[in-house]
Amino acid sequence: MDIDKPISLRPRFRESTQLDKETLLSRIATLKENYRKKYRLTQSGNHLWIHHLKKNEKIFTPNLHLEIVEDDYDEPDKLIIKGLYSPNSAYWTMFMFVHFVLAVLFIGFMIMAYTKSVVKESYWPYIYLMICIAMIWIALYFFARYNRLKGLKQAKELEKIYEEWVKGQA
Repeated sequence: MDIDKPISLRPRFRESTQLDKETLLSRIATLKENYRKKYRLTQSGNHLWIHHLKKNEKIFTPNLHLEIVEDDYDEPDKLIIKGLYSPNSAYWTMFMFVHFVLAVLFIGFMIMAYTKSVVKESYWPYIYLMICIAMIWIALYFFARYNRLKGLKQAKELEKIYEEWVKGQA
């Protein structure tokens, strides 16, 4: 997995394994015991979430969500493990809310600029505001990339736990 290479803010991976579901699920208890002082592992059915403890959590701290998929169309005879690195859900929700507000403002200013141009009035203030919103969007993207890079070390730690779980060293 190259979590530091892709451009996406929430990297995903997909890996097939010859192990059966019961083996993987039984290893979770051992992982929980081995890492209980540094990580919080939560399991629900075929899903496993690995979180850093609150005392170690920063705005850029990633979480790892793993899902065991049994019946995959591409590889029906193998077990598939899907993984998703993501930031804290509260931060991600706030981040998406800010994007939504900016999108609504952008569309509103675009409508106002069009309306002003139709009635032959000055529409440039709305164009400037739209440009400012576009620059804020770009700044938010680079802010998210910067925070993702700061959390890369912690993401690599989560990757090691995943490797230990799949390779059977737990």
